[in-house]
Amino acid sequence: MACRIYEDVLEDEVEWDEAARRVEDGENHLSNSSQQRALCECGRPLHRYARLPTYQTFLMCSPSQECTRCEEDILPGDMHFVCTQCSHVHVCKDCGPSVYIHREYDFLDYETGEVQVQEVPKRVIHERRTRSALDAEAPCTRVARQVYSQIQQMAPELALEQDIEHNRWEAGNLLFRLLGVESDVEAAQSVLALIDGCQHVLAAQPTLTEVDVPCKIFGDIHGQLRDVLLLFHSFGMPGSADCPRCVFNGDFVDRGRHQVETVVVLFALKVLFPTQVYLNRGNHEDSTMNEKYGFQKVVLQAFPGEAGFRVYTAFSRCFQYLPFARALAAAARARHGGIGDGKWRLEDVRKVRRPLNHEQLQAPENRILWNILWSDPIEDDSAVSKVFGVHNSARSKIAVRFGWNVTQDFCVRNSLDLVVRSHQSKKWGLGFDVMHNESLVRVFSARDYEGNHNDGAVLQVEGEDESGHLGVRPQVLRSLSSA
Repeated sequence: MACRIYEDVLEDEVEWDEAARRVEDGENHLSNSSQQRALCECGRPLHRYARLPTYQTFLMCSPSQECTRCEEDILPGDMHFVCTQCSHVHVCKDCGPSVYIHREYDFLDYETGEVQVQEVPKRVIHERRTRSALDAEAPCTRVARQVYSQIQQMAPELALEQDIEHNRWEAGNLLFRLLGVESDVEAAQSVLALIDGCQHVLAAQPTLTEVDVPCKIFGDIHGQLRDVLLLFHSFGMPGSADCPRCVFNGDFVDRGRHQVETVVVLFALKVLFPTQVYLNRGNHEDSTMNEKYGFQKVVLQAFPGEAGFRVYTAFSRCFQYLPFARALAAAARARHGGIGDGKWRLEDVRKVRRPLNHEQLQAPENRILWNILWSDPIEDDSAVSKVFGVHNSARSKIAVRFGWNVTQDFCVRNSLDLVVRSHQSKKWGLGFDVMHNESLVRVFSARDYEGNHNDGAVLQVEGEDESGHLGVRPQVLRSLSSA
């Protein structure tokens, strides 16, 4: 929920003595909105508070508070309002009895001699952080609502059609339909607005986010939008009661037929549901990979001329803000690739500063991040002799392959029971694998990927049952080879 910047600017201040008297006399009636903002829910007056403990001055990963009224983050050291009696109450400046700075200014037009009004430019608003919530009427929000309404229509339509492979799906100008536009110019404007809004949200959220259960985890998609819509129809549309929260675990683009449309859908979901839909970075959310495996090419084809380069540059920049992992119910972690050598802690990821480009990811100090994107587990039931420990990977000089004991040690070090990863398709596979003594699960959502005749899957992560276990249930979209 977004912080509401109240419109009543000229307000009467609440007298603290009068507020205290009302509490003592049992008078909880608040005569106007300014009094409501100035008082705690218990009726006592709110007091300004701004304190940054010494240790937080040095630890950039210091925890934030959550506004009791709007659920927006209050960063350490930010002035806000507290109640001396209710320790759980923290009210941000926008929801408390604070000052409102107009976002318009008056100026004298020398040509007409009249006073005109103009919007305050962003360059003069110096903010410590970007708010994660977006205005309901922002251009990106309008585009996101349009896209969401279309996928709600398209998913059941696809379920009634004869099933075909994603690369044979003839959907006309799917991008125009999703965006509700009729020209390339309109399409570019809409997509740029959506990218800007998504980047706004991603930049405001931490690199490691806690996700409540129940939630679904989607694996690699690679532009196979048809499969994604069928998964939505079969197992729950994001934002609905059947899918209240979901994590998309990277590799949204490259290779598939509808790469642009896929990432437009995912960005729209992130803009509409910033605290319910989570996007993780995969190794293909990277400009070097996009230039080699097709995303750059399809973007330039979808948006002719200079617009194509602008859209591609915006996508590339936004990808650099994607986080690397999610925490699920304090017992599981989702990340795209693997854990590398496993000799690191989740706090190392929490401290990561974004944006990060390809060259920065390859830097020695970011080897953990590179392996989160690129490393693979060694299958413990295979005929491989070197099952234990860490081994070189054919994928890259920096990436590794890790044995089951590395996963077990990593889970113990970080108080985890499960690691969820994606990154690998398996020929004739079910779309998921359970490995390393049930401490690692692989999920891959693009079915029949690159001719592998594999199923596509999502993982439904459920709350603890009576025995105290966190449940993980695969949900599978069958390969057309199985029909």
